[in-house]
Amino acid sequence: MPDPLQVSSLPLGPLQANCFLVIQGSVGLVIDPGDEAGVVIAALRQFGVRPAAILVTHDHFDHVGAVAALTTHYDVPVYVGAPDAEEIAEGGLGGMAGVHVDPISNVHMIRGEQELSLPLAVTALPTPGHSPGSYTFAIDGQLFCGDLLFRGSIGRTDLPGGDRDQLLDAVAMLVRRFPPDAVVHCGHGPDTSLGRELATNPYLAPLRHDPEHHW
Repeated sequence: MPDPLQVSSLPLGPLQANCFLVIQGSVGLVIDPGDEAGVVIAALRQFGVRPAAILVTHDHFDHVGAVAALTTHYDVPVYVGAPDAEEIAEGGLGGMAGVHVDPISNVHMIRGEQELSLPLAVTALPTPGHSPGSYTFAIDGQLFCGDLLFRGSIGRTDLPGGDRDQLLDAVAMLVRRFPPDAVVHCGHGPDTSLGRELATNPYLAPLRHDPEHHW
């Protein structure tokens, strides 16, 4: 039997954005290291794992702030949606927020839906709306969605490149494609499930009535 998937959440930085360590046996991935690279490195050492890659759900500074330091430390590739690639190279809206983010190199741009070439099976699904290049990463049936969806809320769409209709359409796609009990690891706050949010999230009320509609 394969080793079970372990998911560890590290809320980092002043905005407490969730960084996820996804580990199966001796293989590890880092998703959205937004700050405090030393904390991420220490956690990986505790697990005895060297990451194979860094996955970025979107380009905002609170999700990419530690990427440059980690790529320097581990010399691993960074996967990011192509529409966000230019912004991530320039600091992920950090300048707008008065936050410096070091330039990020070794970026692999994701276009459309892709099965990433990694030791762990990862399906990268485009889920724009919070940013043009936002992605959800599906790993062993679990969804790492960044700031697309939260418990009881959704991501902001008033930042550059945001689009509420696109965001609702992206959530509707996940609802159609994955079972209600699929775990959703959110960019901020606690985990949830697709079924819980479809049933109770006030922002998803339109989807409860017409989940097939393209917003």
